[in-house]
Amino acid sequence: MRSSEQRRPRRSKSSTFKRITRPPSMVAQVEQALRRAIAENYFPNGKLPTEVELAEQLGVSRETVRLAAEALQREGLILKIRHRGTFIQPPTLGRLKRVQQKLVGYVQTDFVDAQGHEEFANREISGRMLQGALDEASKAGFQLLVRRTTTREWRETVRAFCDAGHVRGIMCVSYQEEKMLRRLAGCDSPIVLLDEDANVPGIHSVRDDSLQGAREAIRYLAQLGHRRIAYAHWARTERNPSRPLGYRQGMRDAGLYRRPKWEIPTELTEVGTRRMVDELLALQPCPTALYCFNNTLAKMAIDELRRRAVRVPEDLSVMGAGGEEVLGLTCHQADWYQMGRAAMQVLLRALAEQGQSATQHLRLPHILCVGHTTAAPASKATK
Repeated sequence: MRSSEQRRPRRSKSSTFKRITRPPSMVAQVEQALRRAIAENYFPNGKLPTEVELAEQLGVSRETVRLAAEALQREGLILKIRHRGTFIQPPTLGRLKRVQQKLVGYVQTDFVDAQGHEEFANREISGRMLQGALDEASKAGFQLLVRRTTTREWRETVRAFCDAGHVRGIMCVSYQEEKMLRRLAGCDSPIVLLDEDANVPGIHSVRDDSLQGAREAIRYLAQLGHRRIAYAHWARTERNPSRPLGYRQGMRDAGLYRRPKWEIPTELTEVGTRRMVDELLALQPCPTALYCFNNTLAKMAIDELRRRAVRVPEDLSVMGAGGEEVLGLTCHQADWYQMGRAAMQVLLRALAEQGQSATQHLRLPHILCVGHTTAAPASKATK
């Protein structure tokens, strides 16, 4: 009988099976396809198609596209913003290692109504603040990664900044959400609110001193002889609670009687202004001066009053509270450019001191600008 070795022929090394290489997963293939498309500028407008559209074009499931997109977002190649879509990050984000220590985020928030229409966004103010921040950052060798968002999408935009890990600090302009800020306060990146207050430990803030400005406005009108001063304020009082408080304090400082009906809420639109003027002119006795939430509202109020043959300032003095430049308007105005610079200085100082700096809350004063929309009231109106 033959031995088992004699019955089994030996296999040569060349006859053994080679290890099978697994093909890339569908998610990896979609990832590669999107990388190539971004590199070849396949999306010139900077926005990717929806997940449904990409799934149909690539012949894969929507879930596969979603997983691939999430991988690219973690790397900072794309940014997904809720209700707006998926966008390609600026080209430098693909090579951020060399500039990572010199990049800060700047989130500018616009306000929209329930229908998604822009309710109020003072581009002149935001433009000046951004320019101040840019100039100060440039002096220190930093770059700004700017994102515009809405109140509804603010949370997702800020979270995307933090999750990507590309920026060393974030400046949030004209909006804050306390719950999200409390989460951010525990991270290593400093947060500075610009044109907004903060009640969260560890979050810096820089804004204009609205309370002081309103008190000075009422003091100025009282010195002219006005005793009945109405205040037209933005219906969204929570956006700036300091200004109505300053109005009330100013009336007390001047020893003037204040009636609740003299505080008239309004939307910052032409329709809202017309309704506010209707309510103002129906007051008995009628106020001799109107103090407005901002210069834009004051300008619309003056136009509406003149359409109704109410003379400004002979019949009614009108005063603004900062914002856009309105020729000839009496108002108090903040230095918005300097606010942007100051906020960037706070952010850069916090970065340099690596969390050792104390939380700062800066309030920049308003300056009185006297125009020709205010005057002493008629003698009979002061009685």
